[in-house]
Amino acid sequence: MDKIARFKKSISYIEEHLHGEINLELAAKASYTSLMQLYRDCYTYTGHSVKEYIRKRRLSAALALIRGAELPLAEIAYACGYSSQQALCKYVKSATAMTPLEYQKSDACYYFPAYDSQPVRQVTVTTDTIPKTLHTAFYDPEPDGIENRALHALSTLLPGYKGRIFGRGGQPRSGEFCYKLAVECEYELINRFAGSVFQETAVHPAFTRTFAKITVNNNEAEITSAWNYLYGEWLRVSMFKQAEDGYFEEYICKRGAVNRLVLYLPVVKRMDYNSIRVEYCDGRLFLTASRSGEDAEEKATAAVIAYLSIHNPGAIRKDGEFYVSQNGLSYTCGVRLESAHMLPEDCGLVFVQLPAGHYAVVESSCCSDSRVFGELLDSWIRENGWSRGKASAFTTYKTNGSQDPEKIQMKVWIRLEAVINR
Repeated sequence: MDKIARFKKSISYIEEHLHGEINLELAAKASYTSLMQLYRDCYTYTGHSVKEYIRKRRLSAALALIRGAELPLAEIAYACGYSSQQALCKYVKSATAMTPLEYQKSDACYYFPAYDSQPVRQVTVTTDTIPKTLHTAFYDPEPDGIENRALHALSTLLPGYKGRIFGRGGQPRSGEFCYKLAVECEYELINRFAGSVFQETAVHPAFTRTFAKITVNNNEAEITSAWNYLYGEWLRVSMFKQAEDGYFEEYICKRGAVNRLVLYLPVVKRMDYNSIRVEYCDGRLFLTASRSGEDAEEKATAAVIAYLSIHNPGAIRKDGEFYVSQNGLSYTCGVRLESAHMLPEDCGLVFVQLPAGHYAVVESSCCSDSRVFGELLDSWIRENGWSRGKASAFTTYKTNGSQDPEKIQMKVWIRLEAVINR
């Protein structure tokens, strides 16, 4: 039995005992592991501590009963493992900013699914102290391989250096790209950098932060894949969000060469909760293009924009709404229009009419990974007894006149076959 399958046995034990006291020692024994390993595995696979996972699962179950079952709050509290009705009310208010009665009457649904996914990378969450470092910038006209050139310049400047080395991308200037290095050192070392290829040298004090970390081999494709997973998948479903501090990488050297890297993403605990709602949506019309393969999403979007820039430039508005649907490596992307018109033959564009009806919807910023939220909606629909339509999930983006990704409204939609009064 592999490690993931064993961990799922611990999750199954927790799910079976959500209504009462959960003995974490027995949960660990269910997967033939130690309690300390269970703590580590839970962070790795779910992005949550064991206690946070249990708290969110209990609250999710309680909120489903508050919405759908005609039971007294005290009975719901005890059925979901809370010590009292007051304790349940406290957690509901903390997570939703509503009382249980207000939540019951609202159209918002707060949901945290049971773990049922496959991890891609080993993620650890620890509080680390980064030592006092000397920061410096390396500029080069070519972006590809700039990290390696910066490290080579550093080893030439500081032969035999044995301290820790950190790095991250910097802001380009005047047609040159930037890579920043930070080396563990004393203040006196700053004189070694004077007159060298490095610029903007300054000493930064030590600091302590909570980090989500992944260790990878020194391979560009693996590094990129690990960062994409950490940002796009793990972070979006974890109990954390990125802290204001920037990300960075630490180079682990062996025999004078970089062997591995540790990716550091500073995080803080999230106070929000996944909000799902059922919305009635009027029919919407999108002019779309479909593409497959590498850069399919960008190519499909470019085809639509190129057509509209000639035939209907007014449709490309700053507050426009965009459509994206994915099926494997194929993407269909479009722009919302008010009405259809005849399209030239062989233009490669089609109109997609979204039917009016009720949809399960989750909303976030466009920095989020829509695939993660599509899986979340599917899980919520199954667990709450809804019937979903046959069509795949799709995503809409509304710019609201802003180019800031955090301010662009992303909604992931799944059509429901039927909606009953709840």
